[in-house]
Amino acid sequence: MTGKTTELSLILPVARQLALDVPDAAAWHRADVALGQCYGHRLFTILAYDKRVGLMQRVYSSRPDINAVGGIKRVTQSRWVEQVLVQGEGYLGSSADDLRSVFSDHATLLAHGLASVMNISVRIGGEVVGSLNLLDEAGHYDRVDRSAGCVVAQLLAPRLQAHAAGFKVPANLDDLDTV
Repeated sequence: MTGKTTELSLILPVARQLALDVPDAAAWHRADVALGQCYGHRLFTILAYDKRVGLMQRVYSSRPDINAVGGIKRVTQSRWVEQVLVQGEGYLGSSADDLRSVFSDHATLLAHGLASVMNISVRIGGEVVGSLNLLDEAGHYDRVDRSAGCVVAQLLAPRLQAHAAGFKVPANLDDLDTV
């Protein structure tokens, strides 16, 4: 061992915390800290996904002034949905144009100087149950290795699956943002 900090040592606290009986909010925050150390971000959100009802709900946000916890999005047909929620491959957007092409709330994101995104699909049993979403300035994630983020996603998968199973469907879906 060289004593050098590795991505594994940065995400180990997530695994340790999840081994304890901690509230979801504490687990989400620990993931935020770990992924911030691994990659850096100016906004980190976690969304749970329920395929049965076609909805995503934000369960965590590092910046509730930009993206509030509890926000619900209706899932539509799009390249992003196919890649992140159907195939479970995640998505990397490098520019403002990339964000405009996939997010209905792009104006809010761009107004805060956020012009790149790394979405990491969260899967369990072959099904996508959510996504981890890191945003920063343009090009920020272009050369990163997503391995640590994928491990954190798997650690959080059972909690996101449980959260999605408890979705309450809003009365008026037409008022929701879409992905």
